[in-house]
Amino acid sequence: MAQVPFPDNVPTAPLTTLHLHKLIANDSAEVQRLYDASRYLGFFYLDMRGSPEGERLLASASRLFELERDMFALPLVEKNKYNFAKEGKYYGYKAMGAEVIDGKGTLDRNEIYNIAKDDILSISQQALPQPGLIASNHNLLQTYVQQNDAVLQVLFTSLSRALNLPSSSILSDLHRLEQPSGCHTRFIRAPPPPQDATPNPALGEHTDFGSLTILFNQIGGLQVLLPNTSDWVYVKPMPGCAIINLGDAMVKFTAGRLRSNLHRVVTPPGAQKDEVRYSLVYFCRPGHDVKLGRLQGGDIDLQPQNDEKDVPEKASEWLRRRHLGRKIEYFQGKESWENAMGTEARL
Repeated sequence: MAQVPFPDNVPTAPLTTLHLHKLIANDSAEVQRLYDASRYLGFFYLDMRGSPEGERLLASASRLFELERDMFALPLVEKNKYNFAKEGKYYGYKAMGAEVIDGKGTLDRNEIYNIAKDDILSISQQALPQPGLIASNHNLLQTYVQQNDAVLQVLFTSLSRALNLPSSSILSDLHRLEQPSGCHTRFIRAPPPPQDATPNPALGEHTDFGSLTILFNQIGGLQVLLPNTSDWVYVKPMPGCAIINLGDAMVKFTAGRLRSNLHRVVTPPGAQKDEVRYSLVYFCRPGHDVKLGRLQGGDIDLQPQNDEKDVPEKASEWLRRRHLGRKIEYFQGKESWENAMGTEARL
């Protein structure tokens, strides 16, 4: 499917491009570049090409982009059968304008469908109902979860080594595929805004509240806030690459050694502004029983100690708190929004 090209006259984020095959080979220079990118911006490109694991993930992502187009094309009345927000559920369908993007209560401009890893891998005790299109592609979704996990384990192992932790499996052990967790695949559709609309972001500024995010985009719209500035710049989609970013759980685990950066989604730049924007995301989160507190050892011990002695939340409790503040049903003004938007530097 031909895409309108990303313009070459807009400021873009200086993301480092890392190569999956080098990280798999434990290339020391590449591991160091991963560490540097995770400390400075918390965003980087991961080039999947040249690695069998990466090539398989790219192929599955291409098939899932087609699936999400078909799913969002379903009638709204059909999609709303899988909207479980009023039941306090994180997964399922979210219609456009069903979440807030700021403390004023401004509504979002995208559709979302979240598919729980635990449902796909039959870990859940009671999986949520799914549209027929999703159920009939169960094997593809299961494969996609497993392929993402294989890439994530390489990143966690590399970061554990870069942090000089006592074991290279420390971060991986907090994110085991078989553990119940909040990991999930997300489909996102953001149509062009009406010509006369006030230019609001499709998704307001926030940090992710998991550990690592694997994102595939075909057109622009994602922006990051450059550290120590007020400059928002676009992240240009790159062929053969995923956009990876760290979430707040990694800030918690490393006592602020690694960075979870503010980002948002706005109207795509240039001629892409008239395109429907589809995104495919895999969010990796710690196991539900994992406590979101500081790990011990290595470079983490170089970080300042927190004298407040906060009691770490379990990942399951944290996910619920962070999610519900964005939902219309639970939004209670600026305070509830700020409790959900992120920037979890309060260690």
